[in-house]
Amino acid sequence: MNLSIRVLLLWCFISQAASAQTAEDDAIPETAPTTKASSAATVKTWEAGIGVGAISGPDYRGSEEYSHYVAPIPYFIYRGKYIQTDRDGVRGKLFTRDDFEFNLSMSASITPESDENELREGMPKLYSTVEFGPALNINLTGDNFREGWMMHLPLRGVVAVGGGDTDYVGWLVHPQLAFRTEIEKWNFTFRTGVYYASDDYHDHYYTVAEEYATAARPAFEADAGYSGWSNSWAMSRAIDHYRIAFFIRYDNLRGAEFEESPLVETTDSVAGGLALIWVIR
Repeated sequence: MNLSIRVLLLWCFISQAASAQTAEDDAIPETAPTTKASSAATVKTWEAGIGVGAISGPDYRGSEEYSHYVAPIPYFIYRGKYIQTDRDGVRGKLFTRDDFEFNLSMSASITPESDENELREGMPKLYSTVEFGPALNINLTGDNFREGWMMHLPLRGVVAVGGGDTDYVGWLVHPQLAFRTEIEKWNFTFRTGVYYASDDYHDHYYTVAEEYATAARPAFEADAGYSGWSNSWAMSRAIDHYRIAFFIRYDNLRGAEFEESPLVETTDSVAGGLALIWVIR
């Protein structure tokens, strides 16, 4: 597996692995006066380590062909005043309060060697993507963003990475509701949300140009609009110098703008992954 795939594995797992913190992490900031009783609970500004990540999922949403990866991954958490890597990925905090925050965030999606996908035989290769853009988080029920219900409203530009180039492939909106709580020292997160995307983004995955059309794969032009919905469940835990995290995500494409594309084999798919981290510092 090449380096770019390993880095993208990190982005996929960092939101789960980074959230393996105790409830005291929010109670005592690092800048607070330190006493003997509180020093053990003081939050570190940054952590670094190494681990292994495994992920299994469809080649792309709507594909019936699955791929599986296992790779070593670096681990880095930074809890700065304005830049943070945490359960919501990498983000720059522009404005924050207990009830809402506005930030810049980053995410990623792993696409395997699509030239090996039988349905896309002879078509341009798909590459993994990186997403970046503003997001508004609204706290609905908890005392802070670590517990209870919240609304997450990201708008992200999407860039394909691989093959030595980076190409802009459109924008993606993924409004979602999230619930967070602690269960027997495990941090639990549930998310449900819908997707809307530009025509360029849908073209990237689901358009079949005339030059690539066959008798079994007719030409199709994908438009902007509704892109399906998903539910995800994630759990993570810190055990001494170790972190463990896993997630499961279900995707549903019924009613999506591109549902009739010949590249959509199924409207239901499940993906999952596991990360084991050793924190060195």
